[in-house]
Amino acid sequence: MTQKPKLMLFSHISHSQSITGAEKLLLRFCQEMRPYFRCVLVVPNEGMISLLARKNGIRVKVQSYELLHNIYTPHEGLRQEADQLMHTPSSHAVIRLLQKESPQIVLTNTCVNAVPAMAARMLYIPVIWKITETITMNAYTGESIKIIDEFSNWVIGISQTVFEPLQGSNISAKSTILSPTWDASLAAIHQWNVLRATRRSMIGLSPEHFCVGYISTFIYDAKGLLPFVQSALSLCESYPHSRFWIIGNPVDEVYYNECVRLIAESRYRQQFIFTPFLEQVSEAYCAMDLTAVPSMVKEGFGMTALESLYFGTPVVAFGQGGLQEMMEAVGNSHLLAEPGSASDLASRMAVCIQNPEETARTGERSKIAAEQRYGAEAYKNRAEDMIRQLMSQFPDWFGTPSARLRTHAKKRKPVKSKRRIMQQRKKKSSSARLKKNGKKSRNNTKIKPLKKNKRKQTRSVMKPQRSQKKRKLTS
Repeated sequence: MTQKPKLMLFSHISHSQSITGAEKLLLRFCQEMRPYFRCVLVVPNEGMISLLARKNGIRVKVQSYELLHNIYTPHEGLRQEADQLMHTPSSHAVIRLLQKESPQIVLTNTCVNAVPAMAARMLYIPVIWKITETITMNAYTGESIKIIDEFSNWVIGISQTVFEPLQGSNISAKSTILSPTWDASLAAIHQWNVLRATRRSMIGLSPEHFCVGYISTFIYDAKGLLPFVQSALSLCESYPHSRFWIIGNPVDEVYYNECVRLIAESRYRQQFIFTPFLEQVSEAYCAMDLTAVPSMVKEGFGMTALESLYFGTPVVAFGQGGLQEMMEAVGNSHLLAEPGSASDLASRMAVCIQNPEETARTGERSKIAAEQRYGAEAYKNRAEDMIRQLMSQFPDWFGTPSARLRTHAKKRKPVKSKRRIMQQRKKKSSSARLKKNGKKSRNNTKIKPLKKNKRKQTRSVMKPQRSQKKRKLTS
């Protein structure tokens, strides 16, 4: 049996206390690729993603190196910066790791994770570059595109939005869209009511309270906490039964403190709840009645929104990027606000607070639509289609030109007829007798050594035959 090719997947981060959307996507992708590859996950340090990977039987290697952050926000001299990066000791360590492991394919996750791609191409190892964010459009975006194009054999994007800056380049001919799915470890439906009651009790919510949640692993300006707070404060007086739950760990302390100050100086402090990021996010989504995702940038996708829809909790968001793309795909265009507008976001939230029954029905409809479009089965089918495409275009990656797709389904054994079974039994019994007799004869017979120069003897025997044939033809 042909051994599966080795795929090394490089994560650009590995947080110790929590796991980001990009890490979740990579881990799920890694699990989905295991039927086709021997997967090795490379992380810059030990963290949640490495812990979860090992729990799932995935081999992990730790190797730190520098990121090319400016590929996301391009500037003049980006290419020189990339070239210099490959002369650092950490980049040389990545090259040595690849030489030692000898993978058939390297996959690098996120656009800023350029070192594994450049190192692999130096060693003539094929590269799949997985893009999860939308590169900033400016005068130097072409430089980022050139680097991704030069150091990749194939590009995966998690949405159509991700490919918008890359349009018009060679990348479109070697790319595929692989939309994400939710985390397989999220709580099952039979647990939701218990989780909802438990968490709401812990944070002081009664059944009459309508909870609007904001959740982000790390809070900084791009995640839009400020417009969320501004819109929430404008609703507090009209809807005293509303509660606004902020979950996450601040990265930009100045920005976070400004948001907290606005709440503290208002008359509605009691309507806000603050919680550090929850490792068990299932509890948060179950406890919420509505989730707000006010991202200030064009997200590549929107995992927070998708996870919320898995639990039947509807989402309001700013209408831009992959987040808008996903919301429209599940029929929630009416819950998209003007990007950056706190007042428009507040009006969408107000409609949901005023009509809790209709909001719940919207959540149920969205859940069904999300399951069909982004559920585990849909993701599996998209992944298999991509593998077929890669096998067709790059058969040498998979060992042989006639490489075939391994499916998850087991092959059924053909039903044998009675006649065939009897023939096989007879054959087995006769072969067993022959073996037995062979053993007896071997005990009595000496094994003759092979003659030396057997090849020469064969040639000498063949020569006269050929010469005789020639004489016959001439006569």
